[in-house]
This record gives sequence, C-alpha cells and structure tokens, in this order.
Amino acid sequence: MEDRTVIQPRTLAPGEIITEAGVYFGLDENTYHRSPWLGSTDIRRLRRSAPDFWWHSWMNPARPEDRPTEALIFGRAVHRRVLEGAAAFERRYAPAEYPGNIKAGKDERAEIEASGRIALRRADYDRIAIAGSMIALNPNLADAFSGGAAEVSVFWHQDGVPMKCRFDYLKLRAIADLKSIRNSREIDFVEACKRRAGDSRFDIQARHYSNGRRAMGALVRDGRVAGEHDADWLSRVISVTAFAFVFVFWQAEDAPITWAYQLSPENPILAKGQDAIDRAVERFRAFSERFGPDEAWVLAEPINEMDESDLPPWWDRAA
Repeated sequence: MEDRTVIQPRTLAPGEIITEAGVYFGLDENTYHRSPWLGSTDIRRLRRSAPDFWWHSWMNPARPEDRPTEALIFGRAVHRRVLEGAAAFERRYAPAEYPGNIKAGKDERAEIEASGRIALRRADYDRIAIAGSMIALNPNLADAFSGGAAEVSVFWHQDGVPMKCRFDYLKLRAIADLKSIRNSREIDFVEACKRRAGDSRFDIQARHYSNGRRAMGALVRDGRVAGEHDADWLSRVISVTAFAFVFVFWQAEDAPITWAYQLSPENPILAKGQDAIDRAVERFRAFSERFGPDEAWVLAEPINEMDESDLPPWWDRAA
C-alpha cells in the first residue's frame, strides 16, 4: 500500500493557525483568516501597496483588530443561509425585534448571544431567510450551490510562497462564489454587478482560487486532507482539469434579484488576473527580502522633482 502523509482531522485550539499545506473541510473561518498565508485579499492589497499589506498582515504586532462590521455580519449570514441551508442559518443566527440602543434591545441581544447565536435585525433576518429561495427560483442558478461542498479551504505553496483560498462552494466542474451587492448608484442591476467585478478585481480572486483548485491534486494524492468529506467525490474533483469560476450576485437591498457570470479556463480575463498575481508575488518577495518579517515595510523612494506631467490634467483649474 502506498505510504501517505495524512493530516488528522482535529479541533484546533483557540488562536491556533494552519501551518501545513492541505485541503481542509469544515475549517473555522477565523482560523482560516488568522493563518499567515496569502489569500486573494492579500494579493489585491499587495498589488496596491506593500506597506498597506504589511500593516494588515500577521507580521504587524500592532495590526488593527478585526471588528466585524454590520455589512460583514450580514454577508456572512447570507453565506450561511445559501451555502449551508436554512437549518444551519437558524442555528447560528436569531432575529432581534428591538433596536440595539434601547434596554429591551440590549437585553434581547444578550439573551441571543448567551444561546451561542448572533443577533440580526428582524428586517435583515427575514430578507436573508429568502436569499436561498430566490437563488433557487432562478432556473439558471438553481443548482449553483448544490451537489458539492461548501467552504473548502486550500493551503498550498506556489513557487515557495504560501497561498490560501476558501471556496464558497466547490463543485465537480465549477467553483461558485456568492456576492451580496448593494446597488447604491441605483443603476441597472447587471451593470452594477459588472462594475463591482471590475472595481474589486474579481478576476484576481477567480484566478487565485483556480490556482488553488489545481494545487489540490497533489495535496489529495499525498493524503493531505483534513475534515469530514466524501473521498470518492474529492477524487473526481481533482480529476477534472477544466472548470469554470461562477460569480453569483444577490441584491441585498430593493428587490432580492440575482444574476451570475462565469469565467471559463480560456477566458482572457483570467490571464489579466494572473498578471496581477505575479506582480503582487514579485512585490511580496522584494519587500520580504528587503525588510523581513520583523521590520515594518515602508516606501523608500528617492525624492524627485515634481513635473507637471505627474499631476492630474485638471490640477491648475482646482480651486
């Protein structure tokens, strides 16, 4: 029998992080985010600014505390409802009938928290409760989040650089990712989704996650899999070499409508994403070599004379 190194499924201690490459099923979300590997958000931040990446990274001892915003809590709740179903959503969240700034509301939220659940405003709770139903009613999306596995995490090394990704939903021939969107500009919903995709550089996420899925093959063959999973299904997943990345948008305000687009392997948009990843990794290597993990990453550009061409075209008309 072939000798394989196996990551034993276990409950990680509070504050523990992932240190071994592998495929992890059922990994706690906070553990995933704490683990010092490069995710797609890190890559986008590196592409913009290495010092900003360092400031938010595990290397900064004064890293700002991650306090979940109301929008983030809402988004996570939508994911729980759509990806894991109504029962899982109800076990994790409860509706709050009163505002949180009055005594009745504070007492109500304290009771909800004591039960191990997270309080959501009643309006948000009811809206999220129908999210899964609305996606199921779209004939083109009814199967987007079924027949696979939710929130699968992959940790791998790419040319020596530690990488990570966390699939919203892993399917045999696709990766599906759910995006809640608020159409604040009140433009056509599809157009709003496309603008969000461009502004947020979703091509980087799609290519990064696709790289992670391709890295799964060697990890699975080496037995580096943790958590409860269907081994036969996973073997079939890694045998599929051509798969699509599907972004599913759900409108969080106004009508709860949905829309999706896919990026197939040959789509040139993914090549743009890879170019951005390559530049970010190059910057990560350069700053790592220059400053290391224990020194703040700073810009050390020479002081140059400002030229008119360096300024925006309207600079001399500014008030």
